Amino acid sequence: PPPPTLRTKSRTLSDVSEVTDSTTPKKTVRQKWMDYLENFQESTPDVDNQMEEFVKVPSKLEGLLAFGLFICLDSYLYILTMLPIKFCWGMLLALEGFSPRRLLRHQFHRRHFYIVIQVLNVYLVYRYLLFPISIGQLYHWIRGQALLKLYVLIAIVEVFDRLMCSMGQDCLDSMYWNTTRRPRSRRMLVSTLVVLLYTACHSFILFVHVATLNVAINSADQALLTLLISGNFAEIKSTVFKKYNKANLFKITASDICERFKLALFLTLVLLLNISQGMDWKTTVKMLSMCGIVMVAEIIADWIKHSFITKFNFIPSKVYPQYSLLLAGDVTGIGHEEVNLDHSHAVVKRLGFAQIPLVCVMLRFLTEVVRYYIAGQASDEHSKYQLALKFVFVWAILCCFKIVLGSYLQAVSQAKLEAAPELRRISSSNALKKLKKH
Repeated sequence: PPPPTLRTKSRTLSDVSEVTDSTTPKKTVRQKWMDYLENFQESTPDVDNQMEEFVKVPSKLEGLLAFGLFICLDSYLYILTMLPIKFCWGMLLALEGFSPRRLLRHQFHRRHFYIVIQVLNVYLVYRYLLFPISIGQLYHWIRGQALLKLYVLIAIVEVFDRLMCSMGQDCLDSMYWNTTRRPRSRRMLVSTLVVLLYTACHSFILFVHVATLNVAINSADQALLTLLISGNFAEIKSTVFKKYNKANLFKITASDICERFKLALFLTLVLLLNISQGMDWKTTVKMLSMCGIVMVAEIIADWIKHSFITKFNFIPSKVYPQYSLLLAGDVTGIGHEEVNLDHSHAVVKRLGFAQIPLVCVMLRFLTEVVRYYIAGQASDEHSKYQLALKFVFVWAILCCFKIVLGSYLQAVSQAKLEAAPELRRISSSNALKKLKKH
């Protein structure tokens, strides 16, 4: 047997353990469950702050979308107003180069050749692809299809539209690089053909989209309109329940800016086309209400989508003003001095805005509007002369508006960058780093 001292020591230890077990309370099931819940949940305990951010998202989003819409309008007006002027100037310089006596100080540059190719692409796609298509025949073909076929057609159009938007500006940049650096190589011809093919495909897709929207607004049972609106809310299902960071959310926001501008342009073209066909006032009011429903459905879908994306991914609402700083820097051209083809190149590339195919589609529908307008008027030389004067007057107004809008966006972007607290912190931290090095 062990010595008594060891037995006494072992008895003392057992007594201590018994006392410790009796004094330490056992964890109940409720306490274990609460500990597990605290470790499992990732949300912050400040629920009120989360709801405040959730409510702030629509207003912050609309501020960014309004700024982006003005940027898209400015770049779109650039194609309609400034690009034709530069095309005429480039052709004048090209013709002046063949004359023995030089009257102008400037010479024809390779960048002028890039502008000439752009305008020729617009003309070729408009004249040989979109112009032969009858809008009336396409309208009745879409209207005679079954609802399921139209659903598939709309889905195909939306998917290929986004794919084309992602590669359009890259094609133009490749053509610019080949035009200015190796205009006599085979790659110059290949890049030009790729741009022409891209412009043709994207213009045709957008043309079908406008025709489908025209059928939806003019349909009596409104089944196709309901199908178009339901597509906005189907987008919520495909985007909300995914993991996003700030960079991915910016791509979605840029796509929403372009989508809203395209929808506003398409609705305007549909209204002009129907008004030129002799609509009465009652039908015009009804069509305006239908266009308003489509636009409001798009806005509400954007609000719901962004509110829940930021909620599920714990992204604060202040990220949208930060996105506007990115666009403001692109508008001012800061950091893009060597790669900017024009003042809207950097911001158009960041947004993925396809303005050239949109111009081709708009020209085709405006041609149809003018045709109906001439058919309803007296077809003499005096009326055609008045129509030409009206066209020149409207184009001159658009030029003036483009200049004013461009100056306004430059001023607003500069003010945003100067007032940004994030840039002030970064500049102050950089200054402190430089002082420490010295």
